Amino acid sequence: MKFFLLNFKNINTSILKVLVVGLKICFILLLFSTFILSLYHSVHNINLFYIGISLFKTSLFYIVFLIICSIGIDTIKKDNINSN
Repeated sequence: MKFFLLNFKNINTSILKVLVVGLKICFILLLFSTFILSLYHSVHNINLFYIGISLFKTSLFYIVFLIICSIGIDTIKKDNINSN
């Protein structure tokens, strides 16, 4: 856990900006999927359920993807700077 916190404190600012924008977009998609799922609760249309669940899973996947890739890209950039 300390490894991840240290990486986030020392992450490059350009990578951090891209991460923050991506997380905001994914959070908006998560809120939208929650709204769709609440509509399903009142309307009981099965297509709303599948759309809401798919959008929810996709948003969570992209959040994890953004975090892992930002740590990986920052590590690669730091290794390239240290090796030169």
